Amino acid sequence: MQFMDVVYLILWALLGAYCFYAARKLSPILYILGSFFVFMFGWYLANDLLAVDLFGGTYNLIFRGIALCFLVLFLILYLYVKKHPKDE
Repeated sequence: MQFMDVVYLILWALLGAYCFYAARKLSPILYILGSFFVFMFGWYLANDLLAVDLFGGTYNLIFRGIALCFLVLFLILYLYVKKHPKDE
């Protein structure tokens, strides 16, 4: 495991934890973003621990497909929340 791999693992874990923490105060759509960061943490961890290159070939297409699904879901929810704000 290289130094930058550890940095990315820590980054994804901290971003996921912060999104879950901030979702209570800011917006529930941060749970989706936090889930994406947890997924990134798991993917990078699996890439480091397994002998398979998860950023090459078919696994890379699977990774990009999942990331695209998270992005589209987050964008749809974000636009919905912006269009229909809470009336407090």
